Amino acid sequence: MRKFLFLVEAKNKISNAAAIWKSVKPFFEKETISYQTKIINKLDQVASLFKTDPADQIVVTIGSLKLLLHTILSLQALGKKTPTPVAFIPTKETRHLAKTIGLSENPDIAVKQIIPAFQPVYVNLAQIEEMNHQGRWIFSHDFSLGLGAYASNIVKDNSLAGHLKPAPLKKSLHLYGRLTAIVDQEPFNVTLRLNRKYYFFKHVFAVKMSSQPKVFDNPTDPAALPLQLEIITNLNFFTFLLYDICRRLRLTRYLPFSHQFTDSQIQLTTNSLEFGELDNQQLRNQFYDLMVKSFQYPFWFDPDNLSLTEKNS
Repeated sequence: MRKFLFLVEAKNKISNAAAIWKSVKPFFEKETISYQTKIINKLDQVASLFKTDPADQIVVTIGSLKLLLHTILSLQALGKKTPTPVAFIPTKETRHLAKTIGLSENPDIAVKQIIPAFQPVYVNLAQIEEMNHQGRWIFSHDFSLGLGAYASNIVKDNSLAGHLKPAPLKKSLHLYGRLTAIVDQEPFNVTLRLNRKYYFFKHVFAVKMSSQPKVFDNPTDPAALPLQLEIITNLNFFTFLLYDICRRLRLTRYLPFSHQFTDSQIQLTTNSLEFGELDNQQLRNQFYDLMVKSFQYPFWFDPDNLSLTEKNS
């Protein structure tokens, strides 16, 4: 019989995890499903929780995307040949991933995809090994260095960021962050290793890696799960405006200062302290020596177990 272990990020007000758990809990009680609940106050608890193998359990997170990815990282560290499957009940912070992989954004409907599942599906993500500081991270969608990360840092550090509700005011703050970053961001050098070849870039202003999570019925060769890398050089106010227009028209590949690559394994080094951002989470200002790889992890839900009405809800 399946057993579930729920990790509830109770103190996260943005995700409203406690209220969502209260809403979906009756579904599991109705089905007389065996489960345990752990309240997560700090992410450090997750690593401690999985010092031993959660045998025959499916780990379900309710909270931030950071909690979900940190849980996968901790389960990976166990080194099991068949990793422990995970699932998540969508919250405000995980809806984007849910929508991307075919899990309902509605928690009550998502539960109906998790409970009846009889085998995991495999979702591709990206893993970063930070060589300088021996760190390991996972991201689901985006990782950036330089301009974009710096602009986000300016916005999040602004005292108004948490108080602006109307969308136009929020957009104004983001525009302020981007313009400030263009003025203040110093160019840096990047060394890229790809397919045993080295590329050297000077006057770099931004680096962005992207992963598009997809669902597979069976494990897939990581070589078939490419990451997208873009390195932007020689940027100023006017070329930034040109880039922004081309980005909206999906024409950036034609710009001479936008260098784009695709591979499932990327090694990248910076020569200076830079801002970093991982799925909208700020990283500390540091030198980066990164090995980035795509990989798959088992998720426990049935993406096809939705009616047309539920898909459109």
